[in-house]
Amino acid sequence: MTGRREAKEWAKENLMGLFSSPSAPFTPDFALDEAGVVRNVERVIAAGASGVGFGFLDAWGLTIAQRKQVMDLIAETTGDRVMCTFYTADHSVAETIDLSLHARAIGAQAIILWVPYEWATSQDLMHDYFDYVAQKVDMPIIAFNTPHSGMTMTHETMARIAKIPNVCGFKNAIKDPQHTIQAMEMFGDEIVLSYPFEEQLLEMTVQHGQQVLMGSTSVYLMQSPERQPIVDYLRLAQQGDITGATHIRDELAPLREVWASIYAVLWDEKKAAHPMGLIKYWMDILGMAGGPMGPPMQQPDEATKASFRERLDAAGWEQLLFPSRF
Repeated sequence: MTGRREAKEWAKENLMGLFSSPSAPFTPDFALDEAGVVRNVERVIAAGASGVGFGFLDAWGLTIAQRKQVMDLIAETTGDRVMCTFYTADHSVAETIDLSLHARAIGAQAIILWVPYEWATSQDLMHDYFDYVAQKVDMPIIAFNTPHSGMTMTHETMARIAKIPNVCGFKNAIKDPQHTIQAMEMFGDEIVLSYPFEEQLLEMTVQHGQQVLMGSTSVYLMQSPERQPIVDYLRLAQQGDITGATHIRDELAPLREVWASIYAVLWDEKKAAHPMGLIKYWMDILGMAGGPMGPPMQQPDEATKASFRERLDAAGWEQLLFPSRF
């Protein structure tokens, strides 16, 4: 088990490729669909992920016991095939530490933390939250900078957090690649930084040395066991074939546009909606276990689903991801 002293070097050598966290499916009566969890993990691995996690998309709809149950299922299913990196943040700092220690006990290689909104009221408090949890959990920590905490970190705060011994990476979900590029220039030699949006992944990889796409549903919504275009264009880019990589990346444009359209609500300042319903519906279309939304979140109505299916079909998802069917 990697401890805090080795965390930063471990990350530079091991945090690579595509990481993703499928949502935890429910049965029609809103029990946890354990078989669906396993099915989703197998699908994400088959779609080319090098790391599988859990806990950001729908953690708030589960009890602490259920979150641990899902983590157990994922760890058992992945074995040593891919890395396990679990989101363990909770509004309760004590529960955050408990979930983090559970992740460590079942063999997770790292945890991902974002700052609960009650702690995201000043830059100092955000730093102190990470510092406190890091002292209690001796394992690699990936910090998650997201506007959904209620406040985002300045570069100066990110740099302070990066100096905490076991903080080894940043998932920087500020939807502006320049923000991550500036962070790379400031302290990118200390920890691994990830701009988690596939649409700029090729440029971030080739021009700025990004080594991991940390936690994007595009890994399994825009790839399949039969074809992994994101994996393919990254491989070509690493081989120096930028023209070939760009061609494959551009093939994904229609599907990427559908993905971006359902995520647009996350960047609305009013935060009036969440894309979870259509993410789950998309998973169902692909043969994964999406299932119903956990209450009180509302299910997409039939008209919304029909409209989305039309856009997805028009984007040519089946021809792109399952060419053998044609």
